[in-house]
Amino acid sequence: MTYSSHLRVIIVEDDLDLREETELGLRSLGIDVTGVADATALYRELINKKYDIVILDVGLPGEDGFSILKHLRSSVQIGIVMVTARGAVDDRVQGLNDGADAYMVKPVNLKELASVVNSLARRMQARMVERRRQPQPSTVDATAQQAPLSTWKLCKTHWTLVSPDNASIPLTPKEYAFLSRLVEKCGQPVPKAHIIHAFGGDLDDFDFHRVEVMISRLRRKGKAITGELLPIKALPGFGFSFTADCTLT
Repeated sequence: MTYSSHLRVIIVEDDLDLREETELGLRSLGIDVTGVADATALYRELINKKYDIVILDVGLPGEDGFSILKHLRSSVQIGIVMVTARGAVDDRVQGLNDGADAYMVKPVNLKELASVVNSLARRMQARMVERRRQPQPSTVDATAQQAPLSTWKLCKTHWTLVSPDNASIPLTPKEYAFLSRLVEKCGQPVPKAHIIHAFGGDLDDFDFHRVEVMISRLRRKGKAITGELLPIKALPGFGFSFTADCTLT
């Protein structure tokens, strides 16, 4: 966690003028800011770069801010400040109950926003220091605690892959279709033909490079969220396998 000019913040706001105005204002107050317009751009940025705090609008094209909030809370460690025109009590309660660290109603004063962001950064740093001070479990206890958590889980209800450390990776329909075939045959090789069928493709004219590109993106996303490589093994000339313990829930 960093502060001031080293604090990395990402703004999700589809109004270009407002987004640029907020970016410029926070930069003038010493905060490193990146702006994006929607959920897709946000997830792409989170894969490629580490951010400390996200400033999140609710009324976004495609996936709205409340849905993004739930995804972030279940998958990454990041501070979340909601900044939105939706100021009804029910909206505030929903945002805070779903895990927002702060909820601000537009229009907001940029100095006040910067103060909220920096205050949140200090609280996050304090929590991190406190966790580091906690006594570590003995080797025996740690082994016992880790044993039941060694399984990856593919959740068909929410389309997520959950790591043994309980980090949740949101999946696209294609990513879920691919992983469901691997998890169904956990530890066993899955031929390319089965994967093509999962994608609804034809064996004779399907471009398997599309699958390889999707897997590459999935691996990068998994690494960004969990900090480790996904246990997906390529079997040259045959297909793929999921090499860790796994279950479909």
